[in-house]
Amino acid sequence: MDLPVVAIIGRVNVGKSSLFNRLIGGRTAIVDNEAGVTRDRKIGTGEWGGVNFIAVDTGGLSPGSDDPFQEAIVKQVHLAVQEAQVIILLVDGTEGIHPFDETAVELVRKSGLPCLLAVNKIDTNSRLGMEHEFTALGLGTPWPISAAHGLGVGDLLDEVVRDLPVVENPDFDGVSVAVIGRPNVGKSSIVNRLLDDERNIVTPVAGTTRDSIDSYLTWKETNFRLIDTAGLRRKSRKMEDIEFYSTLRSWKSVGSADVVVVVLDGNEYPTTQDLRLATRAWEMGKGLLLCVNKVDLGLDRHLWIRSVVQRFPLAKWIPIFFTSALEGQGMGRLLPMVLSVAERRKIQVPTGKLNKLMRTIVNEIQPPSPKGKMLKFFYITQVKDNPPVLVVFVSRADLIPDNYKSYFENKMHEELNMNGVPLKIVYRKREH
Repeated sequence: MDLPVVAIIGRVNVGKSSLFNRLIGGRTAIVDNEAGVTRDRKIGTGEWGGVNFIAVDTGGLSPGSDDPFQEAIVKQVHLAVQEAQVIILLVDGTEGIHPFDETAVELVRKSGLPCLLAVNKIDTNSRLGMEHEFTALGLGTPWPISAAHGLGVGDLLDEVVRDLPVVENPDFDGVSVAVIGRPNVGKSSIVNRLLDDERNIVTPVAGTTRDSIDSYLTWKETNFRLIDTAGLRRKSRKMEDIEFYSTLRSWKSVGSADVVVVVLDGNEYPTTQDLRLATRAWEMGKGLLLCVNKVDLGLDRHLWIRSVVQRFPLAKWIPIFFTSALEGQGMGRLLPMVLSVAERRKIQVPTGKLNKLMRTIVNEIQPPSPKGKMLKFFYITQVKDNPPVLVVFVSRADLIPDNYKSYFENKMHEELNMNGVPLKIVYRKREH
């Protein structure tokens, strides 16, 4: 049920970071790297052909080199492979087969996992055909690509998602909830309060929870699956391998959730990492709640909400509530709010209602006429739920200004009462 993982491995300077950025489609990495530090690791979420996955970028292999971090890099590559379902081995098409490429091939063979051999920097007609030399590595047909320019990456992704396991939901009739946040904000305490049980160890030491732990409860005839994930923190140079891969496992679990509860520490105003976690969950299409914990220590709720909304514009669509897991304050609101968000996320809006809303919104503020061409909104319909996706047929989709899209989407979000739910709207051209 967890999101599958695609690991990118290869020697130094073959373009792994460029390919990673292509795989995650321009999204910010969940764990950021420092520019130019190739040994750093990154995690991101990607989607291709309707298939969601997690991409992991690893440090460059250069066994036997003077790099003092090489031993750690080899270890992290092994760990990435252990978590992966598919491996992409990236090589440099302009330099031919390198001994370090052969080292990576041995690692791949020992894993027994599906592996795609991508030959990078095939970006000119004169370089076409260079990929054939790499057939000698014994990993099947090489895929010529240019990660920098995007050439061939779509074909590679087609093959990647074909090799990924199908994510099937188990026989669970209920709402899956992932509780995420930076270490030591009170995630396990919140889960324990809900369960009225001490099954999850709670200590004041950050990082106690290393892996995701599933628990189940029933409230008002609804079943809930609670995923108490390992603490997520921003990466630093001192980040242990075990912590990095706890982060990876946590995000695999988030992929299986219907609703994500981001727990924040009421002792401090929201950090960049808090907002990044919320953004990632929203981009993954999850229902979202912001839970500010430790209110027993005293905080100004109005200032807190203002601080969140100023730094995080999406917060206007996300329910924010305050709790003290220690004393139980506010805990009675959590499950009702989770259930409401989950129900809104699977809503199916009648086409007639959507078109009536569309006409009202467009009549209230007429779309502009860029380049002297009148924009017409013809029709709107829902094509997907969990989360809802709407398609709007217009005369010129390419001419709709971003500010008008924002207006239209905000009004639609508001009128449909989609608090806590990402509402995606796609614009398509239709002739008269």
